[in-house]
Amino acid sequence: MFNIRKIITISDYITMLNIISGLLAIFFSMFSLIYLSVMFDALDGYVARKTGTVSEFGAELDSISDIVSFGVAPSYLLYTHYDSNFVLVSAIIFCLCGALRLARFGILNVEGFVGLPIPAGAILLVGFCQIINNSYMDAIIAILVGLLMISDIRYKKMRNKIILCIFAISLILAIFGIPYFALLLCLIYCIGGIITYLKQSH
Repeated sequence: MFNIRKIITISDYITMLNIISGLLAIFFSMFSLIYLSVMFDALDGYVARKTGTVSEFGAELDSISDIVSFGVAPSYLLYTHYDSNFVLVSAIIFCLCGALRLARFGILNVEGFVGLPIPAGAILLVGFCQIINNSYMDAIIAILVGLLMISDIRYKKMRNKIILCIFAISLILAIFGIPYFALLLCLIYCIGGIITYLKQSH
């Protein structure tokens, strides 16, 4: 009756925790739960590779969870945090760009990422909302980050274990209300991609 359970793997359960965290971020209007979703998003891929459970089903589920946790949830939090028409438009733009970015990612077969990865985009938006707390500036940041997600700028996958450990620690700090380090790391990653793209264009 429920044969779907036969194709759900341990990594898929972790992906579902990503979705749950994103939903809870919406239900309780908590920025910190977005960072928790990022941790689950990173962990599910790692577990899938280590356990040999990488699958098309898992990839589809991951994209669906990402649009909830890193597209819908940050957009909702941005709007409810300020509740203005300009912010509403910027939140819609951010979410649409995130959806387009994920759809494109699903059909491309390239090394690394084309466009800023949506988890990094979510961290940038949420982090700036927490730190700047200015509706116009955060709305403009949402639009700019959205455009970066659908840009042709290439971003590398981070495989350095030391950097990944530092990033994990920054996420834990962000979950407990200290978002500065996670925001800084994502900002460096974001700007680094832009600089590399500009150098290659000349």
